This record gives sequence, structure tokens and C-alpha cells, in this order.
Amino acid sequence: MAGYTGCESFCKSVTINMNLKSILLAAAVGLTTLGVVPDAKAGQQCELFDKFSICYEMVGRQGSYNTWNLTVINANWSEEMQVVCNGKRMDNWSSRGGASQDQAHELAKAFCAI
Repeated sequence: MAGYTGCESFCKSVTINMNLKSILLAAAVGLTTLGVVPDAKAGQQCELFDKFSICYEMVGRQGSYNTWNLTVINANWSEEMQVVCNGKRMDNWSSRGGASQDQAHELAKAFCAI
């Protein structure tokens, strides 16, 4: 709309958030319905979907805690993370990339829940 300012960044943010929700849902549903569960012994594994790809590798284990390196790439951003899961719950994470802190947090939670 001519003369309207502010929508560009807001609309882009909404689009990115919707894309993230789609990615998280697709990752959680896609990986589990295809019978794909992160395998600690398999080394790095990658899954390619229509709108994104995700690679993951377990890099440590202590009791019920598993540490994973995780990379997610989509059309808008890429994110490299280290995620610590306690069973199916996210315990801690660190990341660098184009996702916001909230997006990275939700991505870590969704990954551990798989």
C-alpha cells in the first residue's frame, strides 16, 4: 500500500514466524511419521524436505542427557545449534545463525521432542 510504512518488517517477521512453525511442524511430523528418529550411533544424518533441510549428529551422552549438533537451512535463514536434550525435553541450547532467540528455542524444544 502506498504511503503505509512499518508493514514490511512486521510482515516479514510474521512470514518468517509462520515459516518456522511450518518447519517445526514438518520436522516433528515428517521425521516421526517417516519412522525417522535421531539415531545416536549413525553419525551425521540429514533429511531433505520441500522447504528446508535438517542435519543432526549426536556428539555426547551422559546418563539421560544427549548433546546434538543441529543445522537447519531454509529459504530465509540457516541456523547451527548445539542442543542438549534430557530424554524428550530440551535442557539447554546454543546457536548462531539467522533465527531469532525465540525461534532457536522453539526449534531446540521441537528437536528434543522427536
